[in-house]
Amino acid sequence: MKKNLRHLLIITFLLIAYRGYAQEATVSYPDSIKLDLPKPILIENELNNFDQINLKFPRLNPAEKLQPQFSPFQRFNLTPTNYTRNGILPDIHWNGVASDFIFSKSRTAVATAMLTRRLLLHSSATLGIIETPFFGKANFYSINVGGIYAVSPFLNVGLRGGYNSNYDIIPSRNVAADASYVISPNLMVDGSISYMETANNYFSVNQAVVTTDLHGRYRINNDWFLNAYGGAPIKQFNNNPNQPMLPMMNTPYFGGTVEHWFKPTMGVEGGMIWSRDMMSGKMRPRPKLELKFRPGR
Repeated sequence: MKKNLRHLLIITFLLIAYRGYAQEATVSYPDSIKLDLPKPILIENELNNFDQINLKFPRLNPAEKLQPQFSPFQRFNLTPTNYTRNGILPDIHWNGVASDFIFSKSRTAVATAMLTRRLLLHSSATLGIIETPFFGKANFYSINVGGIYAVSPFLNVGLRGGYNSNYDIIPSRNVAADASYVISPNLMVDGSISYMETANNYFSVNQAVVTTDLHGRYRINNDWFLNAYGGAPIKQFNNNPNQPMLPMMNTPYFGGTVEHWFKPTMGVEGGMIWSRDMMSGKMRPRPKLELKFRPGR
């Protein structure tokens, strides 16, 4: 009897020890293969708790040069969707933006697709029209394609290129490299370097420019932000030195704004930007006041 009881106690002890080891192994096993994957295409990160990307479209509409704007780019904020692959091709998502002024209108359609968890491809097409009492109607279109790659949760790099008909007067082509980096939860910087050149035209104008563009954004709190802007051509090419550079080839600017979000999805940005005047060629201050929108959580 005592011998059987001893054997029973030994078997019970072994079962308890094995069970404890199995439970410990089950807990530690997932930790040993945990993958630290970055969030897809994360731009603003903890700055406003919204995962957004920032697409830049060149402003090549001559009519817009007469309207208050400070940069050769039009920024389009986009919230990417989660990576999904239901078939051979990735899902395509559509967005759009409209621009209406007194004498000009434009409509832009944007298509995006997450090719991988880190790579987002985008393309856009814009149709526009200008109508004035003296010159009548004129149409233009532009096409842009590119990609953005998430190197890490804090660093994104991208390439893009495009073509603008410019009312079939002096068409232009452009290529650019973009990057954005979240330095800290309260500070983000983004910038680009681009090359733009004129295409074949009736006036035999052959010009090109290399331009740099920088933007910094600092979070004071969840509702208030500070922005600093700056950009300038760093290299210009002209087949006729006696001919001035086209306005779209010569757009230096700098300034700052204050940004306030009075609702989670709606805010306002205002400040002062100094940019080159198309008529006089001098740097003049321009007030900037813009309503801003972003998707909800």
